[in-house]
Amino acid sequence: MGAARANPARDFDYEVGGRGYVNQRRPDPRIAAHVHAALGNASTVINVGAGAGSYEPEDRYVIAVAPSATMRAQRPARWDPRSTRC
Repeated sequence: MGAARANPARDFDYEVGGRGYVNQRRPDPRIAAHVHAALGNASTVINVGAGAGSYEPEDRYVIAVAPSATMRAQRPARWDPRSTRC
């Protein structure tokens, strides 16, 4: 992976801005219902851009892909940290 950009082009820096994310952002039950309905009967989910895992189902095997260490650190304790990739 290349060097971090000094001045990201309108990118949100989750390493800085993501601190305390789980305390500020709560899942919207309406969005969660749509996400879970769209998963159908899938038993395994790959969540690309997983962040703190706000909309991940608890009844399925989830492989989370989150590039931000700050966001990965805020994932719920129920998730196995070995299943989170960067």
